[in-house]
Amino acid sequence: MGEEFLQNSGFPYTIIRPGRLTDGPYTSYDLNTLLKATAGQRRAVLIGQGDKLVGEASRIVVAEACIQALDLEVTENQIYEVSSVEGEGPGNDTQKWRELFEAARSS
Repeated sequence: MGEEFLQNSGFPYTIIRPGRLTDGPYTSYDLNTLLKATAGQRRAVLIGQGDKLVGEASRIVVAEACIQALDLEVTENQIYEVSSVEGEGPGNDTQKWRELFEAARSS
């Protein structure tokens, strides 16, 4: 309902749907990771569209995806699903995020 309202509002939007959130209260695999607020080795990002993505998403990766989406026109009026896996991620590299979002749109 909320997504449909936003889509029909006439305002530009980007919806980010994360997988199961990690790196927060009651979800971190150890207290040290929670206190440091790090994604551990799970920094690589998977982005898809639709309603099919499953998996986990680091809160840090989701936050960065939201921030990056604010400045990328390619994300306007789109819905993305985000999860994180082991590997090197895009960090705060805007070009890498653009490529991930564009790849999701074309798949």
